[in-house]
This record gives sequence, C-alpha cells and structure tokens, in this order.
Amino acid sequence: MGAISYRPQYSLDILLHKLFDYAGMFPPVQRSFDQALRESSSFPTTLSRPWIVGSDLVLDTANARKLASENFRALGYRSPPVICVLATEETLHVTETVSALADRGQHVQLAAIEAKVQPDSMSEIVAAYAPLTTSLGALLAIEPDLSGEDWRESLSKTAAFISRVRGSVALKCRCSGPTGIGPDRLAAAIIEVSDKGIAFKVTGGLHHPIVEPDRYPFPTGFLNVVSALMLRRAMGESAPESFLVELLSNRSISEIQFHSGLAYRGISISHDQLIQAKLQAHFSIGSCSLHEPDSDLSRLVTGAS
Repeated sequence: MGAISYRPQYSLDILLHKLFDYAGMFPPVQRSFDQALRESSSFPTTLSRPWIVGSDLVLDTANARKLASENFRALGYRSPPVICVLATEETLHVTETVSALADRGQHVQLAAIEAKVQPDSMSEIVAAYAPLTTSLGALLAIEPDLSGEDWRESLSKTAAFISRVRGSVALKCRCSGPTGIGPDRLAAAIIEVSDKGIAFKVTGGLHHPIVEPDRYPFPTGFLNVVSALMLRRAMGESAPESFLVELLSNRSISEIQFHSGLAYRGISISHDQLIQAKLQAHFSIGSCSLHEPDSDLSRLVTGAS
C-alpha cells in the first residue's frame, strides 16, 4: 500500500491513503479535458494531503484516446499519470484505446477499466476486458444497476460472479444520479464485498466526509463509507448491516475516532487491524473534486491540516 505519513491522525491517513480517483470531467464539476489535466497535475502542491490521490484521472474512452498526444512532463506531472478508463464505447474501441496507451507504458499507467453490466452481460464483459486488465496489473470494475426492486438479487449475483472470477475484478456502486443507491443498499454491498474479499469502488456524491444536510444534499460521506468498509472487513458479522447503515448515515465527525485505530459507537479495531483491512482488497472512491474532501477534512477534523 505504499508509504503513509506518520502524523497525529495516523489512522485517518491509513483510511485516506490513495482513496480517491479524480473524476473532474464529470458532473457536477464538469471540467474540460485540459482543465482536468492541469488540475490533476497540480495536486502534489495544491492539496494539503496529496496522498489521498489514487488515480490521477478518470476518463471516458474518447478522452482517454487524447492522452496519446500529451506531454505529461510539460504539463507538470512528476511521474506517469495513473488513469481509469470508462468503457463508454464498443468493446473493441475500448480495448484498442487501452492497448495503445499501454504501449506508452512509461507515460501512462492504467488503474482500471470500468464498465456497466447487466446480469446477462457480465460474462461477456469480463471475457472481453479481464485478460487485458490482468496483463496490465489493473482492475476491471463492473457496475450493476442496483436501483431497481430486484437490487438485492442483482447484487448477490454480481458479487457471487466476481468471487468466482477473482483476480482483478471489482464491484462498482453508484451513489448519486438516476441509478444511485442510498445507505441501505450500500451497506448490503459493503457486506458482500467484505465477506467475499472483493475489490470495491464507489462513485457519485462522495466528496464530503460525513452527512451535513445544511451544507450538502448527499445521503452519505466518504469517511462514513471507508470506515464502514474497514470495520466490516475487520469485524465481520460483529459489524452488522443495521450498524453499517447507521454509520453510512452518520452526521457527526466526532462519532468516528481515529486516535487508537478506528472506532464508531462501541465497535473498534486497532492500527494493525486497520492496516490489514486496508490491504485485504482494493478500494477507491471516484470524486469530481479532490479539493473539497481536502478542505472539508481541515474544517472538520482537529489536527488534520
């Protein structure tokens, strides 16, 4: 998992380490391609905690192709940018785009291909992309639609399918927009991925730490989500679904404790348990802003700046 800065909020640093994939070209920020590149390249100096960056850019397939002509050193990148590519075109176009970028391996690193799936398309999508992502040491994140009445069946089938495939396949969940899910369904997803040891990605409306209805309209926060995931990974059924829903809906930063590991309302784990939970499988959050998480932490967490 790489180096982590040793600071007073050491456990918080573990939670935040490479947590975010920067998706600045997507709503509500919707920066241009050039703006997103410039902002991403500036994170080492403009973020007070630059270690929160996991992937430098999340791009649709068409914009990913543009990277082939970019001089990243000239843009200010200190190392090859790490990218996630959304499968927004035909499978062949996506694989051709990723393969072409991989040929520039010293210039671009692929973190993931992310694709939406239906129950009857999972095998086809994995067969198309998993050999490529595996060869590149990247993830294939598949996103089922969990917004319908049959969401629990769809979640169970997708998680069971991923657990059989294993390797480099992750579950992706969306928390805003027409197919966004709330704390109840997200808690069920956390249980599935934690108990099966599956890699996990969430996106949509998660650029603030906790629920603050007077400030933001989102039903959960990134600190709530990552804390719930780590506690379930470490504690299993001792962190039941009802507890996870409560934590995902948490409105008080003081309820989450970081000074001796991680704790929330009577359930706690040590530093070592937290590190082991973090290492269990990949987890990241797609966010249109990284400055908002950074500044919110400075506002809410004593000693986090």
